[in-house]
Amino acid sequence: MKDSLFKILFLIVIAFNIESYINIFLSKFYIVIPLSFLTYSYFAYKSSIGFSSSSSFLFGLFVDLISGTFIGLNALVYSISTYIINSYRYVFRLFSYLQISIFFGIISTVYIGITHLFINLANYSYLTLSISFGINTLLSLLISVIRVYRPTFYKSRKL
Repeated sequence: MKDSLFKILFLIVIAFNIESYINIFLSKFYIVIPLSFLTYSYFAYKSSIGFSSSSSFLFGLFVDLISGTFIGLNALVYSISTYIINSYRYVFRLFSYLQISIFFGIISTVYIGITHLFINLANYSYLTLSISFGINTLLSLLISVIRVYRPTFYKSRKL
């Protein structure tokens, strides 16, 4: 694998810390952005050989430990999302960036729905799910577009 596991764990921890500060502010607007899950999903999608079920389960357990949620909740969701990403690995080559962004928006919305179902049942809101789906899809699309068009920013403009 091109990226080391410690680098991925470190980036997930950073994303979780940013997520915990951002989501406090965004929850007033019914928006939840699961940055740690999207970071993990990016590395699972980007990996050339794919993550195994045991590594995704261990990443999920690690996120469970640092987030203080039920042990196994994130591990289960990470394992299921890794299975889906690995199952459709070759189909993603046929998809456009918009379709891949919608896929990651759907996966992040399912993650939000499952975690709120277990953790925050009293305040379970379909409004939060629908607004978060739109925002997470736009965020995924923005990241994929920036990644594609980034080399044009660094080219020297010679006339």
